[in-house]
Amino acid sequence: MIEQSQVNVVLESLLNKKVLAILGAFFTIFLTSGGVYLIIMQPGGAVQTGVGTSFMARSSTSQTSTEFFASFFLTLIGVAGFIFLEEALRKTFDLRGAKMKYLVAVLPWW
Repeated sequence: MIEQSQVNVVLESLLNKKVLAILGAFFTIFLTSGGVYLIIMQPGGAVQTGVGTSFMARSSTSQTSTEFFASFFLTLIGVAGFIFLEEALRKTFDLRGAKMKYLVAVLPWW
């Protein structure tokens, strides 16, 4: 039988500040990428345009599910870049490591 103290230890390890911050970041990215629209409206993966079928229609007021995944992962990559940049700036005494993390954070935008 599981004791109450074991349950408390598991809950404390799952609900620490780092895990809650990561969950909060994913929830925020989900919201800003249009996740609520995706769940409620359930759009298709492509839309019909005047030329044919497209995954991302320009000047359209609707969002496809493909656009949601693209914006979600691009935002996630941007957040990861800022985390690398913050880590590099935090450890500036380690010049070689700081330069490498800074390059990894900045290079995807070139």
